[in-house]
Amino acid sequence: MQTFGYARNLIGSVIPLPPRALFRSRSSIARGTLRRIQKGTLLYKFKDVPCLKNPFDLALYQKLLWDLKPKTIIEIGSASGGSALWFAAQTRSLGFDCQIYSVDINVVRNVHDPMVTFLEGNVYRLQESAVASVLESCAHPLLVIEDGPHTYEACYAALEFFHSRLGDGDYIVVEDGIVRDLGYRRFKNGPNRAIKDFISENPDTYEVDRSYCDFFGRNATWNTNGYLRRLSSPGHYQSSR
Repeated sequence: MQTFGYARNLIGSVIPLPPRALFRSRSSIARGTLRRIQKGTLLYKFKDVPCLKNPFDLALYQKLLWDLKPKTIIEIGSASGGSALWFAAQTRSLGFDCQIYSVDINVVRNVHDPMVTFLEGNVYRLQESAVASVLESCAHPLLVIEDGPHTYEACYAALEFFHSRLGDGDYIVVEDGIVRDLGYRRFKNGPNRAIKDFISENPDTYEVDRSYCDFFGRNATWNTNGYLRRLSSPGHYQSSR
């Protein structure tokens, strides 16, 4: 069975998807509405630090945090550091013992939280960064957030890097597949193309978890088709819960 051919409905039951629906990456939100929400997203701050998250994904990440209860979060793409601060505040409020690592070419130096470590790293060469050593000893469950340049090459490089380092049940979220629906042609639909190729090459190892993608409506998220869950595989690391 190819697991990515199935989805979960809102009560958790597995339902089959027709082949043509597997990688429908368009959002059900009208483009005009998307653009209005995007204006607010680009202005959104947390603790007066730019956070750049929209209301759908703030709610979905809260749900995912509670469901997964991650012990480690690795964010690729720090920007100003606001989203790392937000994740720290959420995990703290939920009572989780979680360490957060936020990685960027330009290390954030003016934002501080005891749960957050800002690291230097290039998404195309993560094996040369401190992320590689962090992954050798980090606690699971693990949540990875890929929020880099949104190109096909960057997204695919991140997915390939983390592929052998994710435990069963861990998640990697590829952000901003919405760029196509927003009309940003320069990204050439990079995130959605990378997800499609990666899942197609690893059909029994990952699923697109539609219980998040479609929670508010089909791909009513900036991370279209982007909530990827590592599945069980013979002999593979079993992450503890």
